[in-house]
Amino acid sequence: MLSPVGAVRSAARRALFLAWTLWMLVGATAAHAATELRTLIDSDGNPATGCTVVTAAGTFNGVDLAALTRIDLSASEPVGDVSREICQGGVLVADTGFAPLAPLRWPVGVAAAGEQLDVVESYTRLLAPVGALRLGFVANTTDGSIAPAALLTRNGAPGGGAIQLSASPVAAVPALGTVGFALLVGLLLAATYRYARVRQFAASGAALCLVFVVGLAWAAMVRDGDPSDWSGASPVATVSTSAPLQFAAVYARVEGSMLHLRYDLDLGLRDGTVRDDDYSATEGAALVVAAPGLLANDALGSPAMQVNEFRVQGSPTATPAGAAVPFAGSTLQVNADGGFVVDAPTEPGLFRFEYRARNRFFAGKWGVATVQVAAGAFCGNGAVNAGEACDDGNTVTEVACSYGTAACTGCNATCTGVVNLTGSYCGDSAVNGPEVCDDGNTTTETSCPYGTPTCTRCNATCSATAQLTGGYCGDSMVSGPEVCDDGNNTTESSCPYGTQNCTRCNATCTAELPLTGGYCGDSMVNGPEVCDDGNIGTETSCPYGVAHCTACNASCSQALNLTGAFCGDGIVNGGEVCDGTPGCTNVCTLQ
Repeated sequence: MLSPVGAVRSAARRALFLAWTLWMLVGATAAHAATELRTLIDSDGNPATGCTVVTAAGTFNGVDLAALTRIDLSASEPVGDVSREICQGGVLVADTGFAPLAPLRWPVGVAAAGEQLDVVESYTRLLAPVGALRLGFVANTTDGSIAPAALLTRNGAPGGGAIQLSASPVAAVPALGTVGFALLVGLLLAATYRYARVRQFAASGAALCLVFVVGLAWAAMVRDGDPSDWSGASPVATVSTSAPLQFAAVYARVEGSMLHLRYDLDLGLRDGTVRDDDYSATEGAALVVAAPGLLANDALGSPAMQVNEFRVQGSPTATPAGAAVPFAGSTLQVNADGGFVVDAPTEPGLFRFEYRARNRFFAGKWGVATVQVAAGAFCGNGAVNAGEACDDGNTVTEVACSYGTAACTGCNATCTGVVNLTGSYCGDSAVNGPEVCDDGNTTTETSCPYGTPTCTRCNATCSATAQLTGGYCGDSMVSGPEVCDDGNNTTESSCPYGTQNCTRCNATCTAELPLTGGYCGDSMVNGPEVCDDGNIGTETSCPYGVAHCTACNASCSQALNLTGAFCGDGIVNGGEVCDGTPGCTNVCTLQ
């Protein structure tokens, strides 16, 4: 069973391995460096042992191992891809047992050591503790774009003395990186809690103090391109140079088996310089400028700058490269590669736009491009030029007049022919354009047409509807073509009962009809009559000589049973002289 101390050590080793594995999985990327810095190391100080390396500054003998650092200026963190080579059989080969530390990539210090002097920090692990080292430094680009350089003596001159480095007496400090450091803190706290329960608080404090001390020593050298943590250190070699890829100074420090390195050199990082541009265009003809276009006369810097944004001169707003903005009566599109297009300008004159070109290390400056647009004869300029039959100011073949125009002429898309067109308007019986309604005229009607009791009509501008009424046969009002209107559309054949004579209108209100009607006293039973004896008197007796009779009352509403005088009734009446009286020699002799 492991002791508490042994358990802590075992857990620490496992945590360190886990941290290294995580960094490898997260940060590993395919190497595609553009610049390689190689430190040649003679770890035993004997030029007769080890490998021989031929450099631009001469031959370096006795190389036991080499530290490689690659700089990829296209990456967000340019420095990294650290590896190590060892001498085997007289040849430097990749050391497959070398595990890079976290972080795997870090920044380059652009101009951090002076004008055009960039700082690259790196490291390697030595194979064994050493007392002194002999060093050489080599720089090259993988594509050969810059001539390789080497620094093999303290001042860069032949015979300038070997570059020697003594090992530091400071104890080796494990360089775990940020994640490793955090894991170590957690591991120490966990171990303290697990194996020092009785003196938990005291042990925790001691563990944190240990972590703090280790952290301070470890944080002394931070690979971030900032040379401040090298303050007070002297370079192991210096050269007065201003050429790209040439070393100006190299710093080195040994801590245990760790060799810290700092290279001050010109990586060729350059801010670009933009120059103004002048172009000519003709009204109506597109101006297409291919890449590099705006950048053709500029100093592009390194890495080569591209157009980042542009704006029409005077505009407070910039537009990202690749977009389009209004320009010269048309549009302007500027691309990142410097090419641009003015799409058929329609306004002659002098126009300017500005563009900002930059690379990822420098902010970039504004350049100005001037486009002189000359007036030109072309279809669509609104003027009839030679060869044109017409020109209506565009290159569209219209199919209709503008709203409100019933008939017009237009020009086809090539200005070679006149086109007769029609258009929609208020009053054409079709709702179009801004219309709400269209009743086929431009009158605001106040009533429906004759014969239509109700209707919906449109006002004079076709902007609103109105609900209306109209005259018709049978509305009791003579209107329209009517001769008469008796409130119905029936052709009556008689007057109403009780009206002997009347005038009525026919069913179409086109003629008046003189009519007669039944009435009490006309000797005809009709309407509400019960009887009609040809008069409007109410008789009280039958005519003389009629003993019994029936007669009608004055309103023809009741039949009356009556009696009458007659000869022989013993009553002298009528024209009788006598009726059954003595001495009446003749019966009812009439006088």
